[in-house]
Formats: sequence, C-alpha cells, structure tokens
Amino acid sequence: MSTSTTLGEARPEWARRQDRERRHRRAKSRLRLPFAVAAACWALLLLWWAAVYPAFTGTAPDGAAPLYAAAVRAVHTGPATLLQTAVAAFALGYLVAALARFGVRGRYSGPVALALAVLPPTAGLVVSATPEAVRTVAALLLTGAGLRLLVRRAEGTLERGGPAQRLDLAVLSAAVCALALTGTRGAVTALTAAAVLLLFLPGARVRLALLAASALAVPIALGLLGHPATPAGQLHTLRAADLALAQHRDATGQAPAPAAVAPPAAWDAAGADCSATAALTDHWNAPAARRSAAELAAAWRQLLRDHPDRVLDARLCRSRIAWGVWAGGDGPHAATAVPGPAAGSRGLWHPLHAAATWSRTLLRAPQLDWLLWRGALWAYLGLAAAVLYAWRHRLRALVPVAGAAVLGTQLALTATAADQDYRSMAAALFLGPLLLTLATVRTRRTA
Repeated sequence: MSTSTTLGEARPEWARRQDRERRHRRAKSRLRLPFAVAAACWALLLLWWAAVYPAFTGTAPDGAAPLYAAAVRAVHTGPATLLQTAVAAFALGYLVAALARFGVRGRYSGPVALALAVLPPTAGLVVSATPEAVRTVAALLLTGAGLRLLVRRAEGTLERGGPAQRLDLAVLSAAVCALALTGTRGAVTALTAAAVLLLFLPGARVRLALLAASALAVPIALGLLGHPATPAGQLHTLRAADLALAQHRDATGQAPAPAAVAPPAAWDAAGADCSATAALTDHWNAPAARRSAAELAAAWRQLLRDHPDRVLDARLCRSRIAWGVWAGGDGPHAATAVPGPAAGSRGLWHPLHAAATWSRTLLRAPQLDWLLWRGALWAYLGLAAAVLYAWRHRLRALVPVAGAAVLGTQLALTATAADQDYRSMAAALFLGPLLLTLATVRTRRTA
C-alpha cells in the first residue's frame, strides 16, 4: 500500500468531508461562468429574434442545403430561428467554459461572448434562416469540444472517461453531424476538423473515429434514401465559372466556351469579374446550361488536366472571402456581400425592429467592412493568440485544435465558394475574438 493511500485513509472524517465540499464548490464555480454567459447571450439573442421575427435574412431558405430547408419548413421559420438562438447561446457558454480550462478569466471571455450576441454581423446571422447559421454554431461546438478534450490530454485524464468527457464527445459528434447535413461545404469542414482532432488527441482516437464515422454516415444514408445534403447542379456552375476565368486569361489556349449557354461577351465579362458565379449565371441560358452539362464537364476536366493553375486561380478568386482581409476591387461582385433583411422580417415590436435595422445599417459603413464583416482578420488574430499561448505553455497541439474548424471552413470555401457572402466565414467572426482572449493568459491556472 502506498504512503499517500495510507495517509488518506488515516485522515479524520471531518477533513475528508471538507475536501469533498471544496471539490463540490470548485465544480459549482466552474459551472457558474458558462451558465451565466449562456443565459445572458440567450437573452440578447431573444431580443434580436423578437426584433426580426420570423427571420432576418430569409423567411424561406433557398435550395443551397435541401435538408436544412426541409427542416425549416417542417417546424416553420420562427421556431427554427428560435431554436438556433438557444443552441448558439449554449455554444458560446460552452466555448467560454473550454477557454476557462486554459486559464482565460471570465472578465475577458464573458464580455466578448456578449458582444458577439448583440452585434449585427454575428447576432443577425443566428436569427437568419440560412444553413450558414448551423455551420457557424456547429463550428463553435466542435472547437469547444476539441479544446476540452485537449485539456484532458494535457492533464493525463483523457483515457479515464467520465460524464463530462461523454458530454464533450456527444457535443463533438452532434457538431460533425450538423456540419455534414448542411452540404458539401459543411462536410469538408467536418472532415478536416475530425482529421486534426484524430491526429492531436491520440488518447481518444478510436472513440473519435467511431463518432465521426457514425455522424458522417447520417447524411450519406439520407442521400441514398433520396434526400441529398447538396442539391444537384451546383457543381456545374462552379466549373463553368472556372472555364470563364480561364478563357478570359488566355482565350487562345483552350476551346471556346459553348455559345448556346451564354454569349462570348458574357463569358469574357464573367472571367473578368471572377469573384462570384453569378457574374456568369445571371446572363446565361439555364436550360441550355443543363443540356450542355456533359460538354461543360468534359471541358473542365481537360482544363484541370492541362492547366490546373487556372482552376486554382478561379477557386482562389471566389474564395477571397476566406483568405483576404480586404475585399477585392476587380468587378462588381468583388465587394463583401451582406444580404439585406427579408421582406417578411417585421419583428414582434416595431421599435425593436427599427433599432435592429438601424444598427445593422450603421455598421455597414465601408470603413468597417474589413473589421466587422470579413472573418479572415479574426481567423488570423485567433490563430496568433493560440500560437502565443502554445509557445508560453509548451502546448503545441493547441494551435491545430483551436484552428481546425476555421481551417476546415477556409479549405471548404476554396473548393466550393460561389460568392463573397460574409456569412460563409461567420465561424471566424465568432471564434477569432474568443480565441484572442488566450493572449491574456500568462500563467497557467491550477485546476
């Protein structure tokens, strides 16, 4: 028998009772911060929900994510956005709790979470009927779960399990499934984040692999049953836009684009304005494009084989929203796209609706675009704070785990971005400011 065990058993009952009470108070104090943050954030988001009821930027979701659109139609728009506010508030409190395990004090992370719950770029997204709201909240949950699991790895308790760890794994699985259900972009984000976590959390690789595989199997099964997560026809618009830019760069190096789909002038103009597929699709013949889908696909495959740099050039041009701090200036579609309020967004109380609309209009000043409406800056700042913390505390795995969701989003946008919609990088608008609070930690707090 060890000396520590003997001493522990020799301690009087009153001393052991005090230890249990101390541990109980410590556990309650850990829960107090995330619950307070989640409750306050939900109150603020409920004000936004009441101000823009039933939804801010869409009372009927488009077909970009058929499964999300079907879910919104099933429960109606108002209840769907109300549920989004509750899950987003939980996600903010959950991430604040994860940061507290790294020593971030609530005096820093709490106000940041509240600011995210009240500012129009972030709060307005949560109360919108768009799959980007689901992707953003799922990215918050995924990052929070990854950080909490990383803390357990650093403490050497990752293999022990327990109720708290089961909660983290359940949250992680739900986040991966939610991302995959929102279409190709969400699936790429989920796969990237899951791969990073598997690499840097060796003590839970089997459980993570099983959970990620089961979560990703849900949209695959639904697709086989006739309910795909990604609509048909989305791919050929991206390929056609790639062809337009390649032809604009060098018209002599490839076969001319089909004139039946769009006039040559439209192809050239779309190549010059490469920031959005709408530069082409707004001027083409949609039925002719569907009939020419095989021809466009063959031309794109040849372009990828002979000139892969031009395909990458087109994809990077459309994904500038993911990597560029400032908007481009090459064409009318290069500016950051911020959808306006939907016609059906009237709110439950007119003064509250007027205040929400006014505040959003106020912050649309062009000088604030790079700061409030583009996530790339906050992605880099959050990553820099994680690097600083990892250097101070010799925890190198923090950088990939903290940046997995944002990196997955950026890679997914590089492959699938169709425009410069700010909502596609909203995950960085949420995660960047919260991860930036890691820079306030100089000494590691004791558990």
